Amino acid sequence: MTTAVEIAEGISPEDAPPAIGRPLPGCRVFVLDEFLRPTPVGVVGEVYLAGAGLARGYLGRVDLTAERFVASPFGAGDRMYRTGDLARWSDDGLLHFAGRADEQVKIRGFRIELGEVESVVAAHPDVAQAIVVVREGRLAAYVVSSGEPAGVREFAAERLPEYMVPATVVRLDELPLTPNGKIDQSALPAPDVERAAGRAPSSPAEAVLCDLFAEVLGLERVGVDDSFFALGGDSILSMLLVSGARRAGWVLSPRLVFEEQTPARLALVAQALADGAASGGESGVGDVPLTPVMRELIERVGLDALGQAVQSSVVRTPVGVDVVVLASAVRALVERHEVLRARLVSDADAGAGAGVGVGVGSAGLRLVVPEEVPDRVWVRRVDAAGLGAAEVDVLVGVEAEAAVARLDPSAGVMFDAVWLDEGPGHTGRLLLVANHLVMDTVSWRVVLGDLASAFGELSAGRDAGLEPVVTSFRHWARGLAAQAGSAG
Repeated sequence: MTTAVEIAEGISPEDAPPAIGRPLPGCRVFVLDEFLRPTPVGVVGEVYLAGAGLARGYLGRVDLTAERFVASPFGAGDRMYRTGDLARWSDDGLLHFAGRADEQVKIRGFRIELGEVESVVAAHPDVAQAIVVVREGRLAAYVVSSGEPAGVREFAAERLPEYMVPATVVRLDELPLTPNGKIDQSALPAPDVERAAGRAPSSPAEAVLCDLFAEVLGLERVGVDDSFFALGGDSILSMLLVSGARRAGWVLSPRLVFEEQTPARLALVAQALADGAASGGESGVGDVPLTPVMRELIERVGLDALGQAVQSSVVRTPVGVDVVVLASAVRALVERHEVLRARLVSDADAGAGAGVGVGVGSAGLRLVVPEEVPDRVWVRRVDAAGLGAAEVDVLVGVEAEAAVARLDPSAGVMFDAVWLDEGPGHTGRLLLVANHLVMDTVSWRVVLGDLASAFGELSAGRDAGLEPVVTSFRHWARGLAAQAGSAG
């Protein structure tokens, strides 16, 4: 307990909810915005806790510790606990609960408050009730309405940014309720994504792009006039689309995907490029500006805790794995995806090989990608022969902590791999840990696919076969920076 308030006698459910209260002695409570700045009285922010009673972290959960225990901007060396609660201060110094931050969602890299989308949808004159949820990475609105779903979506599109517009609107006779009278989200039917009633593909490029849209987005079919982003695409998935188009013989770029969006419009550009031209793009080696998402991560967790902000994955390895071949596959992965070997540097630190100085914020930071893959141990083998499944689970946790400790963004150690060898005749486990600066949840789809492909080729005695990416992360990040700095 960190706050308390005296509750008036006789309070009833019909009364306004009471305040959370004031901080107890020895506890400090902050209400902060997304940049860890105190919010004014009456303005909602996220609640952070500090003080002598604050724990050191979650036992055996370094990833969760890095997410929830953050550096405090209000005292050197202090830490705060990020509660996930939203609240506001009143004029009399009391804290009032205002919901949960985890009701915010992230769609295509944007943070979205579902309630904000719901309020716009519910404002349609024909809508009596509305709820907005996330289904398979897309916003879906469920409405009790006398109007057509297409009209409701068009209404929302006129009032919301494109990334906040529901991909689909489902009309129901009534919203399902739990016994407590709350909306039962588990009972909401799976939505059918709204698609324009367009024509069938009429050219090879359109046919290929429709199939690629469906493959990348996990849909059964896509029409030539369907928007990639309305169907749930994002910047990472656009890079998958570009790579798939390249393999099929069509040259695109993520920027063209953002500009043209539909198979019909992209086919015109892809045809023109395929007739003439070349691809490849600029090198992924050299200085790379931080993306907005990277800066947000640094501002949120602080540089001191950045090394512990990680993404991890554990995959099964086949029986009879050769650790040398496995290490070669990981090295080929790092060769293809240059950002996995990037080093975080600061303009404030002079001299060759300088890293990041203490106390530096996200301003003045950048990544530097070396030309060559560093000569280091890319896979560590750990003997797990004879252990039971539960014992291996514990060992995975121990090795995960050790792998996180080895990560050092300022030294260019962004990625680490550990193979738990469960002995001859048994499958093993491959633990992959990457700093969150260079890896997110969606990126694992790309990385694991490339790793499996490289391992398969190398195991068969062939080259890894991972071609250079069509659009490097460096090119993409520089494009984002240029777009952010443009006048329009």
